[in-house]
Amino acid sequence: MNDLLEIEKIKQLKARYLRCLDTNDWESFADSMTPDCQGRYNGGKLSFDSRAAIVTYMRENLSGDKVITLHQGHQPEIEIVDEGTARGTWYLQDLVIVLEAGIRLYGSAIYSDLYRKVDGEWKIAETGYQRVFEAVEPLGEGHKITENIFSRGEEV
Repeated sequence: MNDLLEIEKIKQLKARYLRCLDTNDWESFADSMTPDCQGRYNGGKLSFDSRAAIVTYMRENLSGDKVITLHQGHQPEIEIVDEGTARGTWYLQDLVIVLEAGIRLYGSAIYSDLYRKVDGEWKIAETGYQRVFEAVEPLGEGHKITENIFSRGEEV
């Protein structure tokens, strides 16, 4: 097994997970995880015991043009444990704009992941993060989102 090739595959997996979350591609988001994936976000404040529960929560709370998100994973530290298991630590930078509430949340966190190979493909088996910091501020008068992926050509 070539560890560097496997690490690159895991990097692509995490990038896909974050991209699909931000673009509401729920089928591909789900496909990045094992069915029994455990999710522990924000130090366990949000906890889930299955892929279905994670996807349902994200779909219900982060979908559409009223909540716009940006999740970026940086500085991966990936360890191949054996041929079918790996661990990863990522630095997260995120931005969440909730238009109806008129707020912007931004911050950073440290993600800790466990990956398993399923039918030759890496999947996320455990994921979660602990916040380094989180800040919430009002959008302010005159703040506009003039374009986003969910409402092309319309001012939001």
